[in-house]
Amino acid sequence: MTDLAVDPEDHAVGRRQLRKLAAALGSLVVTSGLTLGKLVVGVLSGSLALIADALQGLMDVIVTMVTLMVVAVSGRQADAVWTCGRARIEALAALVEAALLAVIAACIWYLAAQKLVHGVHDVTVEPWYLAVVLAMVAVDWARAQFLGRVARETDSIALEANAAHFRTDALSSLVVLGGLVAVHQGWPLADTLATFVVAGFLSWTAWRLGRRGADLLLDRADPQASLAVLAAIESQPGVQDVRVLRLHRQPDHYRVEAALRVRVADIAALRLLEDQISRAIMTTLPRAETTLALSPE
Repeated sequence: MTDLAVDPEDHAVGRRQLRKLAAALGSLVVTSGLTLGKLVVGVLSGSLALIADALQGLMDVIVTMVTLMVVAVSGRQADAVWTCGRARIEALAALVEAALLAVIAACIWYLAAQKLVHGVHDVTVEPWYLAVVLAMVAVDWARAQFLGRVARETDSIALEANAAHFRTDALSSLVVLGGLVAVHQGWPLADTLATFVVAGFLSWTAWRLGRRGADLLLDRADPQASLAVLAAIESQPGVQDVRVLRLHRQPDHYRVEAALRVRVADIAALRLLEDQISRAIMTTLPRAETTLALSPE
């Protein structure tokens, strides 16, 4: 009878992956329902701001489907081709999502400007329209909070991008609701102004998501983290010179590579110093992976 040991870490990774997939799938279902509701109310009321919000929602459906596929792929283990794993695929998805948001924002800026130049059209507002939009705001915000919590628990940049996106959706819908209320009170220009605010929210979100995804793909490290790691290494007795120090950014941690010139008495002292340096780095950057090359004098 063979005793097959199971690594508890594998179970933990599997649970995290299932939680990420469940969150992405639930987000897809909610996104589809909200988008349909916004489009129906937008067409019935004639609100450009609400139709713009719904058009953004159509892209949300596509982006959420892509996120679901990316989350499924990124959780696979490293192999002969993907020797560092597939975690950075999530960063690529976040970057693509930012690009789509930027395109949508540009279109909405253009439509709002055209409406402002050529005049506003009549917007019909019924009380139940306002109630529907308010309910959508509540659902959007609850979904964003849930995705944000799962993203933090599973270290998923793709879900974090979705959470930021949907948080912006909730704020945009709240602005649209304010515009509809103002139109109902006799200020038709409010719908156009609300459209500009929606475009502004989208542009800001696209910039934030794009910068985070680009930083990860381009291996751009936080300079404060680099300096802190350098100081931690140099503070260890026996370290004479830091020849190479590289911080490779991952979605949830750093991989640290260092080539050092050290002064030690024997092999045992060399191993002890290597352990001390690794612990110092992990104290500075929790969960860091370290690869050290020590050259004794």
